[in-house]
Amino acid sequence: MALIPWTVLLGLTLPPKYDAGHWNVLWTGFDVGLLIVLGYAAWAAWFRRQILASIAIVAGTLLLCDAWFDIITSIGHRDQWLTLLTGFGGELPLALFFFWLYRRIVLDTLAAFHELLGDGPPPRRLRDAGIFRLSTRPPASGGDRVTPPLDDHRESS
Repeated sequence: MALIPWTVLLGLTLPPKYDAGHWNVLWTGFDVGLLIVLGYAAWAAWFRRQILASIAIVAGTLLLCDAWFDIITSIGHRDQWLTLLTGFGGELPLALFFFWLYRRIVLDTLAAFHELLGDGPPPRRLRDAGIFRLSTRPPASGGDRVTPPLDDHRESS
């Protein structure tokens, strides 16, 4: 709640123009961080790691922030059209892809849990997913509980 009046205060009092120090370090550092996250996402996707869901949220958020700041700071400058093109044509679609990927991973994971636990059909939408209500007990059918297969890179004993 405290963020609301603070945001209004900033909107009313901040100057429309500001000469920021270390501008090059700010943007270079942000882009290096974004590259690291995108590289980690590529690694996690290649090796099919569940951590990709979390990385997808981070990557999508960073891409959204990058597009926002690039577009807003370029308005009225000679390079604004290039920035609009890269923001709307590259960064925003890629951010949406990462958010979609997160959704898909979570829904697929929930579907696998529901199948393993015999809890009925999985949710079709994230907002319908009650992950804290997932049953952890074996199915009532009396059969053996199904265990997920080991990853390809692990050795079985």
